[in-house]
Amino acid sequence: MRKFLSGFIVGGVLFTSISVFAEPLHQIAVSFNIKDVIVDGQKLPLAKQALNYKGTTYVPLRPLAESLGYTTKWNPEKQNVEVMKAKITRLLSSEEIKQAFKDNGLPLNPAKLSYFPLNKKTPESYQIGEMEHLHIYVYESYEERVRGRLEFEVIRERTDMIVPFIYEVDNALIFYVPFNTELNLHKKVDAAIAKLKDKKS
Repeated sequence: MRKFLSGFIVGGVLFTSISVFAEPLHQIAVSFNIKDVIVDGQKLPLAKQALNYKGTTYVPLRPLAESLGYTTKWNPEKQNVEVMKAKITRLLSSEEIKQAFKDNGLPLNPAKLSYFPLNKKTPESYQIGEMEHLHIYVYESYEERVRGRLEFEVIRERTDMIVPFIYEVDNALIFYVPFNTELNLHKKVDAAIAKLKDKKS
């Protein structure tokens, strides 16, 4: 596995180098005829398409690494990408998540509208203000949550939509869709998320 990932790290860095440092007067011919990227038998949702350049396939590093249970982090001082095994200490339950919001002064009223399913999971949708909504996806694993977020990135890339605040805590994917930013409800949402992260550590 380590050898497999290191190959994609090199590919990811090289891909960036091509797109950033190629001189404007030069033309680089790449092929975008790669239809799907399959990981463990499942199609990997990609907002940015994989490509083939001179017989080498380049895949965006972050979604690939996360789908395999790793996290990625850019180190600006060393100018490199760090890939680390994700540390999941436990799985959050729907009740724990909702209680964290209630404890921070956010009553959860069931919403009449629902958000779209992501990775075969329909969220629990709540209204927390005049028109503000909270959508909570609770998955069975970290990897399933990652696939849910990747599906959302594909949808966001292809549609004109209000981009929500996105929170990821272990197996939970949470969207806060604001309406009146002057209410500063996102601060209470941030506090609830921080509580969930502190609770699991």
